[in-house]
Amino acid sequence: MSHPLPRRRFLTHAGAAAGWSALLQGTPYNALPLGHGVSASPEMPDRIVDMHVHFDEKNPNFIADLRKLSDRLHLTACVLTPFSYRKVVLDAAKQYPAEIIPFGSVDLDAPDVVKQVEELHAMGYRGLGELEFVKKPYNDPSYFPVYELANRYGWIVLFHTGIVLRRKFDEPEDVASGRMRPIYLEEIARRFPKITVLGAHCGNPEYEWAAEIARWNPNVFFDLSGSTLTKMQARLADFQRIFWWSNTDWQSPEWKVKPADSDPSAFAKIVFGSDTGLGEIESVVKQYHAMFDACAVPQHTRKMIMGGTLAKMLGLSDGH
Repeated sequence: MSHPLPRRRFLTHAGAAAGWSALLQGTPYNALPLGHGVSASPEMPDRIVDMHVHFDEKNPNFIADLRKLSDRLHLTACVLTPFSYRKVVLDAAKQYPAEIIPFGSVDLDAPDVVKQVEELHAMGYRGLGELEFVKKPYNDPSYFPVYELANRYGWIVLFHTGIVLRRKFDEPEDVASGRMRPIYLEEIARRFPKITVLGAHCGNPEYEWAAEIARWNPNVFFDLSGSTLTKMQARLADFQRIFWWSNTDWQSPEWKVKPADSDPSAFAKIVFGSDTGLGEIESVVKQYHAMFDACAVPQHTRKMIMGGTLAKMLGLSDGH
C-alpha cells in the first residue's frame, strides 16, 4: 500500500527508484539478534523505540538521514515499508539492526495480500503496518486470513484508527474513517490473541473507546501520533480521565504477566509513535513528555512508553 509521506505534508507518491537501486541486495534476512548493537552506555539516554516511522520513498537518502537521527536521539525506528521497497529496508535492517526494525505495509484488499504477508515473514519482517484505507471494516471476515498468519507468526500489527486524511481532493475516493474505528480492534484482539494489536492515533477522536479496549485486552496498545497532542496541548491533563484505571483492579488480570513486568499505570497501554517526517520526530518526543508532565505519569511508565514496552515485544536488549 502506498502512503503519502511525510504524513503531515500530504506528499504524493513518486518513484525515486533509481536512487534506491544501489541498496537492493535481494538476500534473505538472516534474523540477526535484535539486541545486537543496541545496548546503552551510561552516557547515553534511554533508547527511544518509535513504532510509527513511514519509509519515505521520495527521499533516496532516507536510510542515511534516519541513521543520523538515530545516533542523535538514541532511536530505533520500526520502519513501515511499502511492499515494493521491502528489499531496500531489509538490507538496511541487516546492516543497522540497532536503528531499523522492518515492518511491512500491505493493502488488506489486494488479491495477493496473503502471499505478500507470507513473503514478508520469510524475509524476516517483524510485523505489519500501518494498515489503513480499507474497503471494509477491519473486522470483516475477508481479512481474517491475514490476521490468521499474523497470529501464527506472533506479530505486532499496527492499524490506523480514527479520522484519516484525504489523498485526493478533486476525485472520488472509496475511503471512510468509519471503517477504521478502534472498536473493530477488539474483535481482532480476542479472535487472534497472539497478535499484538497496536492502534495508531488512539482512535482520534474516539479516545475513550480506544482506551477501554486496551484496558480489557492485554494484547492491545495505542500510540498518540498524529494531530492529537497538538490539538489537546492546552488540555493534556484530560488523558488522566481517558486512561483512568491506574492503581485499580479495573483492567485485564492478564496484563500482570509477572510481578517484575507489572505496571499499575493505565498509561502503560501507550507506546511511542511519531508518524512524521524525520525532521519532526524530536518535536513529537517533546509532546509526549509534555503529556507525561501534565498527567503526572510515573518515571518507570514514561520509560516503558518511550521504548521499554516495544523493546520487550521486539526482543531488544535495552529500551529502558
